[in-house]
Amino acid sequence: MLSRNPYIEAAKRALRPVIYRALAPGKPIFHCPICQYRGPFKDKVMSRSPDVRRIHSKCVQCGAAERHRLMYLVLKDVHGGWTGQQKRMLHIAPEPCLQPLLKSIFPVYHTADLFRRDVDFNEDVQSMSFSNGAYDFVLISHVLLMPPDLNGAVRELRRILKPGGIAMIAESCSRETTEDVSSQGLEHCRKIGLDIINLYRRHFQGVDCFDSGQYPGVYQLVSRTRVNGEFSEDCPARLLVPGVGVKGLVAVCKAA
Repeated sequence: MLSRNPYIEAAKRALRPVIYRALAPGKPIFHCPICQYRGPFKDKVMSRSPDVRRIHSKCVQCGAAERHRLMYLVLKDVHGGWTGQQKRMLHIAPEPCLQPLLKSIFPVYHTADLFRRDVDFNEDVQSMSFSNGAYDFVLISHVLLMPPDLNGAVRELRRILKPGGIAMIAESCSRETTEDVSSQGLEHCRKIGLDIINLYRRHFQGVDCFDSGQYPGVYQLVSRTRVNGEFSEDCPARLLVPGVGVKGLVAVCKAA
């Protein structure tokens, strides 16, 4: 794989917002808390379903989507003044837009993924090679819909945490109850439901939930998905913003 020229990428990041503002007059103005961009966000067309579109989704400067912006805000709220302390952090399936903040908070910052080459460790979240209590903080997002053994994956997240550690888990809850879709030929094993919070509570001693409604709307943290131009309300009522979209959910799970 050819590496990208950092100077060209920097130029693109600088020019993209200017060009997009000029090409999208009249679109709503939002604020990305990650890179401080202010302006319209880009719609995202789902590659596997071109009739499905998330409007006002992507920051045109840093590429952060709704869930990334929500995770960033929750991270800022919960890291608890850990800057400068010798805390160890593991970022699973790492999102580049979050890495500058995480590296500034945690002196020891490691990344892991099952297949990616741009990480420190290649690990299966169902059975990781790290010792018990190896980390103070674990961040994982949009991964738990993939492994066949969901309970084993959550158990592993708890096992590698030190006493008093935190696992921050962000999953899109598209229904009330988790549904097994492993026989449907999809690239993932399940659709996550709100009942996954009960699974977290079986493994962790405290679970606090944060959703998009707890932060200002200017950050645009709601998934405004349209199918053929129409809004679908097929989601948990707790997360539904009627006629607008679905709030994201982040669970902050604490180990005793």
